[in-house]
Amino acid sequence: MSRKNNKNLNQMPNQPKAAEAKKRSKFITIFIFCFVFAIAWLPIILSVSGVGSIDVLPFSIYNSSPIPGDGCSELAIELESNGYDVNPLISSLSVINGIPRNSVLCIIGPTHYFSIIETSALLDFFMNGGSMLLVDDFGSANTILDGLALTIEGWPTRMENLMVISAIRFTRGLLLDATINDNGTPLLPAINSFNDGGRIFSSGHHVVMNYATTIEAPPGSELASSSTNSWIVAGDVASHVERGGDPSYIAYNASRGDQPGPHPLMVEMQIESGRLMLLSDPSIFINNMIDRGTNRQFAVELFQYLANQANANTIIIDHNHLGWSPAAPVFYVGLMLGQITYVSTNWLMAPLAPLLAIWMVRRYLPFGRPEKQKPMEMYRLRGQTMFTKALYDYINNYRYDEALQIVYGQLKRDLRRRHGLRVFDIPRLLVTVSRTRQPSDIAQITDDFEALEKAIHESKRINREAFLDLFFKIERIRDNIG
Repeated sequence: MSRKNNKNLNQMPNQPKAAEAKKRSKFITIFIFCFVFAIAWLPIILSVSGVGSIDVLPFSIYNSSPIPGDGCSELAIELESNGYDVNPLISSLSVINGIPRNSVLCIIGPTHYFSIIETSALLDFFMNGGSMLLVDDFGSANTILDGLALTIEGWPTRMENLMVISAIRFTRGLLLDATINDNGTPLLPAINSFNDGGRIFSSGHHVVMNYATTIEAPPGSELASSSTNSWIVAGDVASHVERGGDPSYIAYNASRGDQPGPHPLMVEMQIESGRLMLLSDPSIFINNMIDRGTNRQFAVELFQYLANQANANTIIIDHNHLGWSPAAPVFYVGLMLGQITYVSTNWLMAPLAPLLAIWMVRRYLPFGRPEKQKPMEMYRLRGQTMFTKALYDYINNYRYDEALQIVYGQLKRDLRRRHGLRVFDIPRLLVTVSRTRQPSDIAQITDDFEALEKAIHESKRINREAFLDLFFKIERIRDNIG
């Protein structure tokens, strides 16, 4: 046997390993399809069962429950009565480019973190004149400010733990105010005046806050501040309450690290052509607080100002970053919509979306048109009625990869019986037949076997033309040594 033929014999694929790889690939495909199927049907199943309802979520515009009254349904009703179109955003902020540019985006009391993809999408929103209201106290709003600091040129930053973070941020310390508060309760600090010169808010305001925090911001950017008799409580307030302390009043203690006021409570920033407003307490807008003091009037004037700045009639309230339970149907709807919309609207990914769809169709769906000529017309095996029936079914349904498997499998069984092999082994078979065949014939048979083995052990589907080519290789092998 020639050196070339020996090389071809040594390059034969390891059949057990290839079969195991194909089996593993098939398992992964089935797992992915089961996962996608479960995610697609979970919202429907959970909606029917009533689990994880949207109307109990804190800060949701659909939560109208009087107890504990932490929804924002009254805010939505008030804004709609003033002529605004109020809509929830249940998918990622990365889809912001797919909503009307002349909109007000409102984020109230977020609990889920914001990704850099989401915050980078906001840059285009601001460049097109959008207005955004970010209201938080002890949630995750600082992650969106850190993301903006990385994407917006000239944003104030500082180093912390070897990381660049935003110098404008929510302090997350509990604010108490002994002078300007509601009903003499320091835990309910109030805003009685604004530094806007009357361009946003009318006079005589008494905006009541509850468990508020403060904002770190450059001097002169604040629209409202706490009084000189206010302070930020240092340390863990929750542990103070657990020890029996009164959360409504924790006395100022300089040695503990408490920070005396005044502290910024509301900050306005212009970003490109848009506007960003920060407010340090989302409780102002909840149902059991909106009618305390002048909170309702404050909300209307604030949104009117932001809408005028953006020339907007639409107010979009983020629901994706609220405290969704995994049992909530909208959690999965937002997850799917966020990814689909991001791929289709992102300037880099959008051109690839059609190609991805075509690849998915060609990879997982049958393709090709039925034709009159069938390989069955050329293939006849005596007495194999079940075999020919199965082969016909596969070909008739365009499952050429499975048709190839049963035809090639029959060839291997016939060759094993004809040449007295206990198990089918291609190198041993070629050594056996090489005694009576020319080297050129052995080389051709070796190439045919390699092509068949490669097609059998690859996970991708084959079309009719490829099947016919491999089918004729099987016939050639059968004519020569079968």
